[in-house]
Amino acid sequence: MAAPEGSGLGEDARLDQETAQWLRWDKNSLTLEAVKRLIAEGNKEELRKCFGARMEFGTAGLRAAMGPGISRMNDLTIIQTTQGFCRYLEKQFSDLKQKGIVISFDARAHPSSGGSSRRFARLAATTFISQGIPVYLFSDITPTPFVLEALKALEWRLRPSLCLKNFLALPSRRWNEKALRKLLTFLIRKYILEL
Repeated sequence: MAAPEGSGLGEDARLDQETAQWLRWDKNSLTLEAVKRLIAEGNKEELRKCFGARMEFGTAGLRAAMGPGISRMNDLTIIQTTQGFCRYLEKQFSDLKQKGIVISFDARAHPSSGGSSRRFARLAATTFISQGIPVYLFSDITPTPFVLEALKALEWRLRPSLCLKNFLALPSRRWNEKALRKLLTFLIRKYILEL
């Protein structure tokens, strides 16, 4: 893996920078200790897996294993991504602070890192609330269609809420990609294009 262009840093120097920054910012004792242990063991291979590249937002939201580092789903990456997503939504929707967002979650969890869809949903909700954006957070594991029903009950259009639902708590793995694309296409046509 090459260092970012123009950085002047080699792979090991960039890895050292990323891990040092992580140690300053991560407040989850489980992921923090995991990184400290990898550093103490000199396990560069595993550190490269954890810090090799930042997760990217794709058509199915963020997808990565739960665990420490910028390449994984964890408290810090969820908070950072939610902050960026919040800025994006504020630019796209002038009424975001009046309407708010709906957040739900599924059953996925990773006990060794302390990560879970429920925890990530709560962290995202806290991040949005800290920016003055109302949040409607489901209190239990919720299938994607329930989010849509919540939006209807609140008399909203789909807009940012479906984006966040798929961003944080991806639909159950029971759904195949083709079925999910069909559902999202239908929902986009029905709720966005009918504005």
